[in-house]
Amino acid sequence: MELIYLDNAATTPIDPRVKEIMLPWLSGKFGNPSSVYKTGREAKVMVEDTRDLFAEFIGAKPSEIYFSSGGTESNNFALKGTAFNCLGIKDHIITSAIEHSSVIDTMDYLNSRFGLNITYLKTNSFGEINFDELTDAITPKTALISLMHSNNELGIINEINNTSLKASKIGSIIVHSDMVQSLGKVNINVQNLGIHLASFSSHKIYGPKGLGILYIKRGTKIDKFMHGGKQERDKRGGTENTAAIAGFSKAVELLKSEMKNDIKHYFGLKSRMINALHTELGNKILLNSYNDNRSLPNILNITFNPNNTNIDADTLLIKLDISNIAVSSGSACTSGSVQPSHVLKAIGYDDKSARSSIRVSFGRFNKESDIDKFIKVLKEIIN
Repeated sequence: MELIYLDNAATTPIDPRVKEIMLPWLSGKFGNPSSVYKTGREAKVMVEDTRDLFAEFIGAKPSEIYFSSGGTESNNFALKGTAFNCLGIKDHIITSAIEHSSVIDTMDYLNSRFGLNITYLKTNSFGEINFDELTDAITPKTALISLMHSNNELGIINEINNTSLKASKIGSIIVHSDMVQSLGKVNINVQNLGIHLASFSSHKIYGPKGLGILYIKRGTKIDKFMHGGKQERDKRGGTENTAAIAGFSKAVELLKSEMKNDIKHYFGLKSRMINALHTELGNKILLNSYNDNRSLPNILNITFNPNNTNIDADTLLIKLDISNIAVSSGSACTSGSVQPSHVLKAIGYDDKSARSSIRVSFGRFNKESDIDKFIKVLKEIIN
């Protein structure tokens, strides 16, 4: 059976056009971008051209784009780099209870290892942040506010520019946003958002795994994260992943021409699934994602009503997998954890309901027939 892949928020398949561009950089074009001879210079030019392309795409300057190994490293770079620069000066960070695990775990580390005070903002049942609560949380000791632009499990989009406005009114507070899920799903301009730091990842936009980006606004004070070399303007040591950067360049190029159609496609699939869920399963399901511009077009989080159903997500995922359908029970970065999703707990679900939830995420290569097959199989399992 052909795989019906509905877990594009975990990772997207590499677009064949991206793979084609990468192949030469895995064979003949193997030079180190830091080398002065021809193959090295060719790699350096490609890396800098990619930096230029992505900077233009998100409204940044090329000198503000830094390559990393992925979204997790970019988040660690942003949070630890800012915190270490402020040690002994400011000791307070504000984030939310629904951040990605790479942010939550880093916050726990900064608290336990360095004694930094962390405030976790609460959200409503869809993951929307209360910005009045944010204002109340800011103190003279606040060094950093880190709030994701869109949530990887719920799809909710938060108005990060509200955060920037509040931070700028009060003082020199650095604002970071995890924008990994937003890239390619909404239009992004980091200048308009007023943020200082933003994290991105290649493998969420049909590019290769192992490549991330951190936007660092010019003038932002942040410590070096990876030591050992002068790469990335002495901010992140290590030889650049040239094949992945070449693939990312093609993925961004494709977004420039196809993103509008992609978004329309995602919204169509999401609406089709929501309508089918209501028709076929009715009060057996609860939706944790909006079906409008308040939420990403490609993510739908579903809880199976414990009053009408009795199935846990792990059992459901196994049964779907037997039918060659791939969805997830939450973030892929917490896969295998025995704990229920911290995101679903944060929006008010108890352990049982949180464990009875799945995330469906649509991609460029999904078809309407994928939705129909998923609903058919799901109905057979639930009933």
